[in-house]
Amino acid sequence: DNTVRLWDAGTGRPLGEPLEGHTGAVWSVSFSPDGTRIASGSYDKTVRLWDAGTGRPLGEPLEGHTGAVSSVSFSPDGTRIASGSYDNTMRLWNTEHALPNPADLLEPTSHHDSNSTPFLLQGDGWVMGPKHRLLFWVPPASRHAFYTPLTSLVIPRGHPELDLSRMAHGTHWSSCRDA
Repeated sequence: DNTVRLWDAGTGRPLGEPLEGHTGAVWSVSFSPDGTRIASGSYDKTVRLWDAGTGRPLGEPLEGHTGAVSSVSFSPDGTRIASGSYDNTMRLWNTEHALPNPADLLEPTSHHDSNSTPFLLQGDGWVMGPKHRLLFWVPPASRHAFYTPLTSLVIPRGHPELDLSRMAHGTHWSSCRDA
């Protein structure tokens, strides 16, 4: 029925109403380490995050997989969700903003509308944020459709790998030309 249900392990009875939102069968669920959130993965190719206490969705579905999501799991600190899919990739999603001041980065511009995304992968490989800020550059071999604003990492099978050990980021991003 495309839902997530919580059950009382002692009585075998359902707890509350089903968590509704997926449009395909739910194949995997995981509780956050603190027990406050639930992640679910579905045949609809999405990962959803839920408030375990209220059953309400937290944000929009995490989209990016091109095949059914067969596995989800929280990181030990609860800040990321790993998802595995039949598209032969594993994705690592942020569940919290790691930016020191996300309000500054996400501040809308005068041409911003509710249907646009604040991050854009430009044709030259630069990911641009609001106010035309260059955030980072993606090499040509890695520009296939893995990018969404909530995706932290995609590990594909049989594709080039990125070595980020010398990555220039944060306030040092402009030194990438010196590397």
